[in-house]
Amino acid sequence: MRILGLITARGGSKGLPGKNMILLGGRPLIEYTYIDSCASSGLDTIIISTDMSDAIKLAEEKYPRVEVPFLRPENLCEDNSSHADVVKHALDFMQEKGHTFDAVVLFQPTTPFRRVSEIEEGVALLRKGAESVLGVSKVMHHPAEYLYKAKEGKLKFLLPEMAGKRRQEYPEMYFDNGAFYGFTTQFFRKQGKFFNDESQLLMMSEKSLIDIDTPFDLAVASGILTL
Repeated sequence: MRILGLITARGGSKGLPGKNMILLGGRPLIEYTYIDSCASSGLDTIIISTDMSDAIKLAEEKYPRVEVPFLRPENLCEDNSSHADVVKHALDFMQEKGHTFDAVVLFQPTTPFRRVSEIEEGVALLRKGAESVLGVSKVMHHPAEYLYKAKEGKLKFLLPEMAGKRRQEYPEMYFDNGAFYGFTTQFFRKQGKFFNDESQLLMMSEKSLIDIDTPFDLAVASGILTL
């Protein structure tokens, strides 16, 4: 099985401008993904889909295992661009160049705390026959304690059947942390997405639920680095 590691990063960001190259612990944010993906022995090829010249320069100067086969087209760099379309473009481009892959592991630079051992575990699941593997972390705050104001102005719990129960009685729930999406090429071509209700779960650390998209997220991530 040939597995492609695909790093996706675009320059535009409204929540945290330039976030993929913003410094975290003295390193550009994207560098954490370069380090972890390059350290994974389970990936046959690693490429980046980006429009960012500084991210490309960093890869070329320090991480030669990260290949830059193309510059991501402008129409795939908009706020409303589909992530699935970005993956499809990368697979189609590589196929046209004669490089086909049985599976893809998608890396988002905004989740810097994934572990190499977690990547290897997810890759192993793919090699054992999983069509799709979704990285998750245990939720920080249980949805049973979430509430909202309904149209009539009354407060309602998100999970009303759990209201009044002890925390020990809450069902275990997980958060799609964005730190690992693994899927076979066949699954993606057929489903047009990265996971479904039959995907296998990859349990990841609590740190992995940090997805940096705002200044607050960055502050939390900076604090975690000091632990």
